[in-house]
Amino acid sequence: MKTRAARSVASMSLICIVLAACSSTEHRLVDEIVTSWREQRSLPNIDETLTIDSAYRVQTRSVRERLHGASPAGFKAGLTSAPAQARFKTNDAVAGVLFKEGALQSAGTVSLHDMRGLFIEVEVAMRIGTPIDKPLADVAALRTHIDGIGPAIELPNLDYTQPQSLDAIDVVATNVAAAKYIVGEFAPPQQRDPNATDVRLVCNDKEMLTGKGTDALGDQWRAALFLVNKMVEQGWTLQRGQILLTGSLGRMLPGTTGHCVASYHAGQTQWAQLEINVTD
Repeated sequence: MKTRAARSVASMSLICIVLAACSSTEHRLVDEIVTSWREQRSLPNIDETLTIDSAYRVQTRSVRERLHGASPAGFKAGLTSAPAQARFKTNDAVAGVLFKEGALQSAGTVSLHDMRGLFIEVEVAMRIGTPIDKPLADVAALRTHIDGIGPAIELPNLDYTQPQSLDAIDVVATNVAAAKYIVGEFAPPQQRDPNATDVRLVCNDKEMLTGKGTDALGDQWRAALFLVNKMVEQGWTLQRGQILLTGSLGRMLPGTTGHCVASYHAGQTQWAQLEINVTD
């Protein structure tokens, strides 16, 4: 009996040591990430011992510290295509938080000096009409909470100390490189089918990419459902007026200087156009 008790105590002690080490690692990473945001440094690559679950804990703690009690502008999905997932060594999409200070107007300007890891993504945005504070069972349940569909350009900043070794855990812990974004006017879902959207990005009068709504996990509503449930799982309540960016259509385009125009079509009809200027 004494031997069993001793083994039990030893096992509990080992668990406590491991948990304390994990907590210490997560706390250190939170400090590094928040400092990188505040001082506009390159983001750190993440300790290889982290799991995807602990990476989300680091993300949530970092974001809440940056927000200082304020509400997010919304939430974003990433790695919503097979090529993007392969690039970051995962089989799953990821999710992060959008900050209000990241919002730009169409035809706004970003600088490669400030955003050294700039990428341009053409996306669809959804707007929350009624709060969501628990996981949703299916797309039908999600639809009752969405009151608008709109165009969006996301401008993530993949500025990392070791960009060549990035994986999904790095991306998740550092809030999916969320930086700037542009959202256009919304229309009710009854009037605008996000899956029927075709997009085209032209930079400096040259076509750079095309895409369609179903590029995001094969279905815009499926991508949004993943995003909502993942963020609720992390302890967020989605509020009326917050936006969801459901993932890149086409591919991620590295940012270069010039003028880019994203156009959105339903069949032969253009329903939106957004612009972004990129300077040195």
